[in-house]
Amino acid sequence: MIGWLIYSEVDAEKNRTYIDWLVSSASKNGIELKLIYTEHIVIGVRNGINILCYEGKELCKPAFVIMRAISQILSSHFEEMGIRTFNNRAISTMANHKFLTHQKLASLGIPMLDTFYYKKSTIIKSLGIVHFPCVLKNCTGRGGSEVYFINNQEELLETVQNSNFDELLIQSVAEQLGKDLRVFIIGKEIVAAVLRYSEKDFRANFSLGGSAMLYELSKYERELIQKIVDSFDFDFVGIDFMFDANNQLILNEIEDVVGSRTLYTVSDIDIVSLYMDYIKKQIK
Repeated sequence: MIGWLIYSEVDAEKNRTYIDWLVSSASKNGIELKLIYTEHIVIGVRNGINILCYEGKELCKPAFVIMRAISQILSSHFEEMGIRTFNNRAISTMANHKFLTHQKLASLGIPMLDTFYYKKSTIIKSLGIVHFPCVLKNCTGRGGSEVYFINNQEELLETVQNSNFDELLIQSVAEQLGKDLRVFIIGKEIVAAVLRYSEKDFRANFSLGGSAMLYELSKYERELIQKIVDSFDFDFVGIDFMFDANNQLILNEIEDVVGSRTLYTVSDIDIVSLYMDYIKKQIK
């Protein structure tokens, strides 16, 4: 059985250890996992049939694809060819757009901050509902690198003007800054939760210098998270939460291309092996 592991070249260079874990775990499960770079893929339609080309050659389709790149058109092409894609295009589309995530989960009654969507070109015309301070985010940003704490309207407009993204999310400020929870999900199972915190930044991302520890979910927290899990066809995602003044969970975002470094740092849970076991069962 041959599967493809899809990365951009830049992201693959940053994630060599994780890639090695996946390839090794796949091999133990009798699967050959090939690393495929997005930059070398050409998709097309020839004689009315969807095809895939890689490095100038047309390829037979793999048994499955693990998408570790964000490309809705590529995910869509895989699925049109009947290739099982982990995560699927619908999950990837929702999770990689912060407002779509809030929009979809609002109907489930999941606690969340007041959240508003703006286009960069029109924000100046509709600032009346923005209350300061607030948090500004790139709707499609990742890793906390395009998240800004905004104190007033002048600061907001200056930050937006200097930004290089077009779709904006503006949220009220969480009552507990520098603290969040990442919950790792495989299929319908809650695998583990990691508390991330920072004493130096309002963002708690581990990649930005924050600290982390394994977190035991309460019965209420587990039920709330399971409500989300049961409503979507996740394969492997991270659901991120913030905390209110009473330490109750508030939705932050869902990570489609979720990293596992924090979990390996604070526990002995081999989530890569669990993921490959899950994939093998799904393919069978």
